[in-house]
Amino acid sequence: MSCSKCYCMAASMMVVLRFGAFVLLVIFIINDVKPAIRGLYMRRTTCTVLTSSFSSDTVSCECPGEMRRGCRSSFPCLKINVTFVGRHRQNLTGVLVDNQKNMGYRGDQLCSTRPCNKYRYHNVNRVEDFQRSVGQTGQTFSCYFDPGDQTEVFRQVLDANVWAIFHYLFWPSFAMVFSCGCGCFLLGKVNFEEIQTMDQRFR
Repeated sequence: MSCSKCYCMAASMMVVLRFGAFVLLVIFIINDVKPAIRGLYMRRTTCTVLTSSFSSDTVSCECPGEMRRGCRSSFPCLKINVTFVGRHRQNLTGVLVDNQKNMGYRGDQLCSTRPCNKYRYHNVNRVEDFQRSVGQTGQTFSCYFDPGDQTEVFRQVLDANVWAIFHYLFWPSFAMVFSCGCGCFLLGKVNFEEIQTMDQRFR
């Protein structure tokens, strides 16, 4: 195999790497960076459970990491309504959500926790454990709220720091820039070899 063919294969691998890094960057931004940024603005308060009940319908979901296999599961929708002291020291009510990564759902899809194991009974057990842990009427515990949207209250805040956001954005971006640079270098080597080969033929 000639050097130019090796360079072309390596350049093709760099294209695949660049595409993979781009996909990973998009996934990180949607699933991790956006919730992490929102977590930076969370304020701590105290929640008191008002009601804790299951809706009549189950919620369907796609199993994380197994979407290619068409894995679908479901979980019972638990809604824990709490009262808390929000912005401007107002007494407010909202739905408790386990963390800010499960934010943004509305209506029948708004549930306090969203486990999605491929085995439904695991999801049922996790939801029931969550209810036993923080869903007892009158129970008080620390929680977090977003001053810009006080309809949801969060039991805990995940990855809400600048370093986590930096790593989510830096490494895929670095892989994209690195693969782009290596690809350009390898294609340049291929062109250089082709020019040399043509010069030798005309001599």
